[in-house]
Amino acid sequence: MGFISNDRKQIDLLGYCLDDFVSKDAKCRFVVDLLSRLDLRLLYDQYSAKGADAFDPSTMLATWFFGYSEGEISTRKLEDKCNRDLHYIYVSANLRPDHSSLSRFRKDNLELLNNYFVQLVQLAEAEGLSDFSHLSIDGSKVEACCSIKQSKTSEGLAKEAAAIRRDIEVYMEHCDLAEINDLPEENIENIREKISQLQELEKTYKERQYQLEERKQTIKPEHRDKHQINLVEPDAFMMSRVNGNKKRPGYNSQIATDTKTGFIVANDVVQDRNDKKQFSKQYKNINTNLSYNPQREYDLDAGYFSLDQVKFAFDNNIDAVIADPNSTFCTNSSDIPTVEEILKKNRAVTKSDFRFHEQENYYECPSGRKLRHVGQKNDSKTLIDLYQSESCEDCLLRSRCLSNKNKSGRRTTRRDKREVYAEQMREKLKTQYAKERLKSRAMTVEPVFGNLKENLGFRRFRLGCIGNVKAEFNLMCIGHNINILFNFMKNKKKSIMIAAKKVEDIVIEKLELLFLFVLKYIWSLSSIVVKKIG
Repeated sequence: MGFISNDRKQIDLLGYCLDDFVSKDAKCRFVVDLLSRLDLRLLYDQYSAKGADAFDPSTMLATWFFGYSEGEISTRKLEDKCNRDLHYIYVSANLRPDHSSLSRFRKDNLELLNNYFVQLVQLAEAEGLSDFSHLSIDGSKVEACCSIKQSKTSEGLAKEAAAIRRDIEVYMEHCDLAEINDLPEENIENIREKISQLQELEKTYKERQYQLEERKQTIKPEHRDKHQINLVEPDAFMMSRVNGNKKRPGYNSQIATDTKTGFIVANDVVQDRNDKKQFSKQYKNINTNLSYNPQREYDLDAGYFSLDQVKFAFDNNIDAVIADPNSTFCTNSSDIPTVEEILKKNRAVTKSDFRFHEQENYYECPSGRKLRHVGQKNDSKTLIDLYQSESCEDCLLRSRCLSNKNKSGRRTTRRDKREVYAEQMREKLKTQYAKERLKSRAMTVEPVFGNLKENLGFRRFRLGCIGNVKAEFNLMCIGHNINILFNFMKNKKKSIMIAAKKVEDIVIEKLELLFLFVLKYIWSLSSIVVKKIG
């Protein structure tokens, strides 16, 4: 038996090219073709005609796009891939860029990444990936690149700043003694350099202390003492439930995805630790990236439910379904719970248990008592109506309805002027269609974050500062979208080939029938001619 073998040093007569080693339907080929369809003029404008030659920017961008679509975001790993992996070699055109060049390219062109993200969204819309008529919006915490050990409270900053000041004073004494004792200039210079480093560190601590005090004014007073700032990355906020950890410095990443395909049409990174202000921002981003569609539907979870956001949806005639978090605001439903039901469940009486009568302008509690309008007050520049009961002395729910601090013996309820919008949303949520939309939301947008974090490994940002983080998240979303587009175009190509094959089969069948008809006709003519001759 023989063996099929070859000499690795044998030079081919006609030569090879990279194109010969990559299959026609490979993703690396798709990424290169995709880059050729983007407008890269702003990227090329970044380069000057002066200086040494640089790597082709389109090739470097393609390498980063392909890397993020594969979950490879380390510059050193990318360098290794561009030397050893055939698909990366194809994308990088065998230029073999080193990790420093890759890192420098990403750093120098971060501000352009949002532009390319938008271009990909518009390309997907033009290719007919989806009609993008139904979108889901969600947010997820992503850990910052800094260490939690560098996060300090105001008290911690003051202690460390004092320790640094003591060290500076000690080194200054050493410097004075060194000059008195006429020590070598080299020793004195080393001490001065150490003093300079400590002074810079002290300056950083003072800046962080000032930033922390400013940030404290934006949060609730009860949380100000424990509020922390990170020395390395002050833009990152301490957030709960980040990568399964109780507390970590991180950012709140936002995405809007198409429910049919999981394609990300808009993204953002914010420092807010909740999603209550994000719907209006995402709505504007969506309609910037996509063609405007007044019938477009939006599904959001309870984290987005706030009076301002619900009001925004109704004021702008937006078909949005925003889940209600525990019915925090008052309800206008007639099916309020009875006293017996509340006692049976052994729970406290909440505002959602009260029914508001709009025409008569009063609240009705579960025991049938009326809470009349007693005045108004300004709360955070919003006018609040106050409603109070006459007496709750003999009420069976008194202990469950009034707090221990309540000395008046009456239940007081507040009503915001915007709560009418919350009531309209709550009525909308009762419809079967709204319930189905919220149920499907968990199977559309949440798996996208699952893919980003679990499959592609984007659990932590590599870059620091909010501007850089926003740009890097654009790259993450581009990587996800490239995979969606690649599968779509591959299936579209197959569909075209199948359709073409069907057309070919039909044409062949028709030609066969035509050929048989012609043969039959010729046979009949020949039979007539033979009879006449005979």
